[in-house]
Amino acid sequence: AAAGTAAAAEAGTAGTAGTAAAVHAAVAASAGAASREGNGGAEGGSVVSVANLPWSATDEQVRAAFAGCGEITEVECRTEHLRGGKRRYVGYVQFGSSAAAAAATSLNGTDFGGRLIKVEAASGSARRKGKGGQRRGAAGAAAEGA
Repeated sequence: AAAGTAAAAEAGTAGTAGTAAAVHAAVAASAGAASREGNGGAEGGSVVSVANLPWSATDEQVRAAFAGCGEITEVECRTEHLRGGKRRYVGYVQFGSSAAAAAATSLNGTDFGGRLIKVEAASGSARRKGKGGQRRGAAGAAAEGA
């Protein structure tokens, strides 16, 4: 995974296409280990949360970055409001299998659009916690002028 992280960091300045290629390289480098480890068979184990996304990230860009991990059934990027008036932009990626989600967690710490993302398994309740969250796709990101 370290080799994949280095490749992702190198490609971070190349834009979204470079980021997607770097993420795919990181997945290829660590997919074997992730599929051997599995996800413990926990219900809802096919969803990962992606924190520290750039504010300009769209559902489509996140989908492209994680496509090499396995079948993706849903992607949602949204703003979540935290205590103290702070906000964060987070994505949730649902995969067709827990093995694909496990492969996705190997991308933790890789570069996405110039930021190191935090990828971890998400419980079903964590995905619904976005109190006051605002969902954005490509149009929302463009309109907000990230």
